[in-house]
Amino acid sequence: MTTASYEQLIREPIDNQYKGFPPSETTYTIGTVAAAGWNVLAGDLLLPALVLHQDALDHNLALMAKWCADRNVSLAPHGKTPMAPQLFLRQLQAGAWGVTAATVSQARIMRSFGVRRIVLANELVSPVGLRWVAQQLDADESFELFCLVDSAYTADRMASILAAAGAVRPLPVLLEVGLPAGRAGVRDDTEALALAEHIAGLPQLRLAGVEAFEGVAGSNREPVTLAAIDAVLGRMTALLTEIDKRGLFDGDEVLFTAGGSAFFDRVVVAAEQIGTLSRPVRTVLRSGCYVTHDHGSYEVTSPLRSGGDGPALRPALELWAEVLSTPEPGNAIVGFGKRDVSYDQELPIPLTWIDAAGTRTDVTGRAKVGKLNDQHAFLRSDLPLRPGDVLTFGIAHPCTAFDKWRLLPVIDTNTTVVDAIRTFF
Repeated sequence: MTTASYEQLIREPIDNQYKGFPPSETTYTIGTVAAAGWNVLAGDLLLPALVLHQDALDHNLALMAKWCADRNVSLAPHGKTPMAPQLFLRQLQAGAWGVTAATVSQARIMRSFGVRRIVLANELVSPVGLRWVAQQLDADESFELFCLVDSAYTADRMASILAAAGAVRPLPVLLEVGLPAGRAGVRDDTEALALAEHIAGLPQLRLAGVEAFEGVAGSNREPVTLAAIDAVLGRMTALLTEIDKRGLFDGDEVLFTAGGSAFFDRVVVAAEQIGTLSRPVRTVLRSGCYVTHDHGSYEVTSPLRSGGDGPALRPALELWAEVLSTPEPGNAIVGFGKRDVSYDQELPIPLTWIDAAGTRTDVTGRAKVGKLNDQHAFLRSDLPLRPGDVLTFGIAHPCTAFDKWRLLPVIDTNTTVVDAIRTFF
């Protein structure tokens, strides 16, 4: 994946368009940022700054790759989490089978950086998008893109647009299974089988497998949630078997794909129940948040959370920010807000306090963010905080943290900046 786009990316100068990075008389690029020697603990960065811990990134990439390899499943991590080609490259180098996108715009970024296999985990109804996909497939026989279908109307619309565009290669599609009150996806299994028959009769499409996103069933690991997840995965395996019996799949293998960042272990269990079919079955997980993990939602729901059985993922994202004011006892105003961190699932979690003397104190459980404005956080604590003190925070839901930053510093265990990750949102 060392493309012209990637070479251009690492030559980008780090200037005032990237928040968090300091002014400098020397012009550093993304590829030479380590030469600057900037250290966040030494106060070299402009705060707030959302940083990535290099050791945690390395650990998470290796752990997830091994976990998948040990279970003989493939990984197409959801690229919408970081939208960072540098991380796509590292995931592919670690053994990822492909990369998942949610939109055609995301897929175009991935393609421009050399990704050769994309799962577009969404329905594709845009004429512009379909024409682009057809052009990419016809221009390069080694390129693969899969998208989702959940109705005969959508399938007919896609086929008509592709035919008008003169597409040569049929577009591989996955039949999406949905949950009541969930997102897209076929709710009724009889309807799903009829849809499979319909797709098989359209020369512009090729039925390549079955897909679902089980994460809409819940955000915890309580028995009732796991039962709902197992139920939809069971529907998938039954449909996969029946569609294969009817000879409707087209291709050398069949894809069975689900698995966000919370319940990918249940997908593996379900896949193990698939019997022998007419062709090999490839189980593809689409977990994306594993690459950074978090201190909140996935630390509760991930199979590889701390406190579970075996090795655990490590939080790699951390926000550093300064105390701006202490207007009342027990109340501090900290210099970050909704423009800097995720807040859709859980507010940032205070981790460490660094006072004027440079003393670092673990403040887990001693401080709490109660509210965020655009650029201010309201912190309640029993700490003797002073303006200029620095606090670090963990975050929940990495997907809505990365998108606040166009360039993130990567720090080593000494908090020295050793790399920078560019995002494309």
